[in-house]
Amino acid sequence: MPTVGVRGLAAFPLSACLLGCTSRACTLVGVAPCCVTVAFDVRQVLATVPGGDAQVWACVDEKCVRHFEGMYTLGSPNRATFLVTQAAIDDPEVDVRVVVRDHYHGQVVFDTTRQLQLHEWRPNGPGCNPAVYDGDVLATPEGDLIQQ
Repeated sequence: MPTVGVRGLAAFPLSACLLGCTSRACTLVGVAPCCVTVAFDVRQVLATVPGGDAQVWACVDEKCVRHFEGMYTLGSPNRATFLVTQAAIDDPEVDVRVVVRDHYHGQVVFDTTRQLQLHEWRPNGPGCNPAVYDGDVLATPEGDLIQQ
C-alpha cells in the first residue's frame, strides 16, 4: 500500500511538469481589447489635388474616419490610419473604401472600394488572445486601391 502512495506522489510532479512544459506561454504584451488597423497611403492621389488640400474619408466595412490633408494635417502627412474594434469584423477579408475630395472646390477626385485580406498576428504568442488584424492600402491616381 505505501508503494502505491509513493508511485502516486512521484507521478504527480512528472504530470505537472509535462503540463507546464507543454502549455502555451502567453505574454501580456497586448492586453487591451484588440483591433483592426488599416493604413491608407493616399500620397499619390493627393499629388493630383490642386494645392494639396483635401478631405480624405477612409472606411473599413462601412466604418469611416475623416482626415484632412494639406494645411490641416496634424501628424504624419498624407497618411490616414484608423482602428476598428475586432468585434466589427467576422472575416479577415474586409471592404475598404477611400474617398478624396478637393477641400476648396468640394469635387471628388478619388472614390474606390475593394476587398482587403487582413493579416492576423497575436502579440501575446501563438494561440493567445488578443488577435490583431492589419493591412495596408495604396491609393493610386488611376483610381485603384492596391493591397501592400
